[in-house]
Amino acid sequence: MVQYGLNAPGKHLGVVGLGGLGHMAVKFGKAFGMTVTVISSSPGKREEALDRLGANAFVVSHDPEQMKAAAGTMDGIIDTVSAGHPIVPLLGLLKPMGQMVIVGAPSKPLELPAYTIITGGKRVAGNGVGSIANCQAMLDFAGEHGITADVEVVGMEYVNTAIERLERNDVRYRFVVDVTGSLGTAAY
Repeated sequence: MVQYGLNAPGKHLGVVGLGGLGHMAVKFGKAFGMTVTVISSSPGKREEALDRLGANAFVVSHDPEQMKAAAGTMDGIIDTVSAGHPIVPLLGLLKPMGQMVIVGAPSKPLELPAYTIITGGKRVAGNGVGSIANCQAMLDFAGEHGITADVEVVGMEYVNTAIERLERNDVRYRFVVDVTGSLGTAAY
């Protein structure tokens, strides 16, 4: 977010996907003082996004009316989704000169017709893990603002069930496997 200037107070950030990366993007966006809108294909995540994580708005990505209402309102979008999904409708949510940063890694190629970025001077970028200095700055910022990842700690005996739950998208937001049994199996 910092590398692409998506950390300025008052800017409007869209977060596509409310999973392991998405919930952290919401937390960081709010800590930066941004207006944050979660964009999800799962209407059932609305309450969690708004009430628990503090997002300002929620848009169901396959609802044409909601997408139309949000069109041209966002300075930037962090796309955290690793499943294949269309990005052209998401680009329509950006203001002119807005940018989308893709941090999820879908296995299928993304379809990006040139006109969707030429019109309005929009940019699409990708990002993986930052440098050691960037990671340290992120950890320092998280510590200063009380930002933590929401994880569910499970024991080794629960791994098969955890994998089944992952396949059903039934985890908030990451599993951590306690291989030594020293942490217990309580959810955090």
